[in-house]
Amino acid sequence: MKRTTIIVQALLISMGCAVLLAAVSWLGGEAGEAAPANAALLDKHEQPVELNHDNLVDELIAWKLLVPVAKVELSGSVLSLDFRITEGADQPDRLYQGLAQAIDRAFAGTSNVHRLLVRFIAEDRWLGNKYLLLAADVRRGEWPKDALEELRTRGDLELSHELKRWFRVTETSLWKTMIHK
Repeated sequence: MKRTTIIVQALLISMGCAVLLAAVSWLGGEAGEAAPANAALLDKHEQPVELNHDNLVDELIAWKLLVPVAKVELSGSVLSLDFRITEGADQPDRLYQGLAQAIDRAFAGTSNVHRLLVRFIAEDRWLGNKYLLLAADVRRGEWPKDALEELRTRGDLELSHELKRWFRVTETSLWKTMIHK
């Protein structure tokens, strides 16, 4: 008899907790709708975040970069990104858009990144060799407002002298031959 009472009490407590959790969930939503699972992330990214070693991977995932990242490093206010370029993903237009996206996320989305070092590295999957195609050394606030849009919409054309200067872009001879195909 005592055992049955304990089981009934445990069931009643469990049901009570379930009802309480449902009520809290319902009250947390708008007009009876549950809040989206990523609501905290949405609120978090309205303001620039401070990148650190604890949140670096999560933030980069949230950036949803067009070009896959092979390596990332944060040292003080300097963020370094190595992008992996594989066969068929080496179109200049795509890489320029990826660079523009990385610049935008690094400076508009963070409060503590003041310098962004980017390298686009081509990987030969058959031989395992890696080749530097393009690199940039970008500093916060050292380019005009419309420079990012110009970079995004450059297409497959060679970068203008101004874009190279503003974003401190270095092009390898391999990159130049790809542009002039």
